[in-house]
Amino acid sequence: MSISSALNSAASGLRANSRLVDTVANNVSNALTEGYAQRRTELTSTVFNGTGSGVGVVGTTRAESAHLTAERRAADASLGSAAALSDAYSRMMDLLGTSADEAGSLMGLANDLETSLISVAASPQSLTEQAAVVESAKAVASKLNAITQENNQIRSDMETEIASQVKFVNTSLHSIDSLNEKIATLRTQGSDTASLEDERARLIDGISSVVPVSTVKRDNGMLAIYSANGGMLLNGKVYELSFTANNGGVTADMTLGAPLSGLSQDQGVSSGPVTVDAGIGSGPFDGGSLGALFQVRDSIVPDYQAEVDAYANDLIDRFGAQMPAGFLDGSGNGLFVDAGSGSGSAGRITLNAAADPDKGGALWRIRDGMGAATQGDAGFGDYLLAMSDSVSAPRSPAGFTYQSAAASSAGMASGIASYFAGVAGRSEENTSFLTGLQATLADNEISVIGVDSDTELSTLMVLEQAYAANAQVLSTIDQLMQTILEI
Repeated sequence: MSISSALNSAASGLRANSRLVDTVANNVSNALTEGYAQRRTELTSTVFNGTGSGVGVVGTTRAESAHLTAERRAADASLGSAAALSDAYSRMMDLLGTSADEAGSLMGLANDLETSLISVAASPQSLTEQAAVVESAKAVASKLNAITQENNQIRSDMETEIASQVKFVNTSLHSIDSLNEKIATLRTQGSDTASLEDERARLIDGISSVVPVSTVKRDNGMLAIYSANGGMLLNGKVYELSFTANNGGVTADMTLGAPLSGLSQDQGVSSGPVTVDAGIGSGPFDGGSLGALFQVRDSIVPDYQAEVDAYANDLIDRFGAQMPAGFLDGSGNGLFVDAGSGSGSAGRITLNAAADPDKGGALWRIRDGMGAATQGDAGFGDYLLAMSDSVSAPRSPAGFTYQSAAASSAGMASGIASYFAGVAGRSEENTSFLTGLQATLADNEISVIGVDSDTELSTLMVLEQAYAANAQVLSTIDQLMQTILEI
């Protein structure tokens, strides 16, 4: 090897060392940066005229693990879906209650109404006992009204969040499309694109909890993005999602298409956005939080509302059609009245104003009948006994979906709570499981593509030795040149 060849080799070694040290320093400084993937600078030996002439830098690459990233993103989507469902069930159960011992629960209030009727039947003349029945009945009606209002609010919140997530997905897709173009341009120029790829990966990660995604590599480092169920999101252009929120909120009588908007997508056809299924589990963009929000709005809460509506209808019937005709008012109403239109019957049920002192009624009508013009015998208890018997009598749960056994009024309330508490509990357990799974998969991914500071520092020590060796070669060449010049 000639002196000039040795000099070139040592100089190339120092240049390569400098590039490697820069890569290690960048890795260490970004060890805690979210979304940062480890960098590795690749080297190759160079040959000139058949003779080795040092080392060359091939380039710096970004660590990737397509399999682990895909698994973690799938877990992101599952967790996003489970969390949305669990939050909705939690809100539902907070107001409904899960046991008769829980203060303010529907079961507890139903038991209080039954107990107060037993007590007043034993003391028909007692104003205190009559007042207790009125307050218990009003509490049950108010609870059903509040459940309906909360259900409407949950669905309205889902409506708002759907619009927000659709906007987020579209914005992210356009940003990814722009990064695709920049990466492709820089790749053709031979420039480093790792930082842009980090940003693109972060954006895809953000989408993955909303809609489960898969990516396909295209030319020059560009990516196409599909949903896990086969929906196209990005492939040379953005296929935007669209959704029109009902700004006036959502009420119990509103359903998908009447007037609630579904999910649509620009699929590149001249007729405009195409309606796509959402919230059914098999929709093209189901599987993440977006699909879960549609499921809550269009299925879960309406099903729950239907159950409490059926319970309200049963209450109205137990204290109305099932009572002696003499107990009813001139309109055929008993203790409870379905007052008005709009929200489900649970949102309309109210105590008959004839027995409500706050609305000009009288307590004694609990004893003497809703249509009574004057007080009757203080010891008359026939209607009170009829109400007590009716509220405790096992009845077939007509109109209910999730219970079939005959039950008392309190038993039906317990049936509603039992079913939905079970579903809510399973949803919470699923969320806890998926939280742990996602964390494990994220750790596995980071262990492969993330920065290990200990490894980087170990590499830095090796580079220090290599730098010293190359410097020693240069020093030795310098001494040789000095010796030659002195001859």
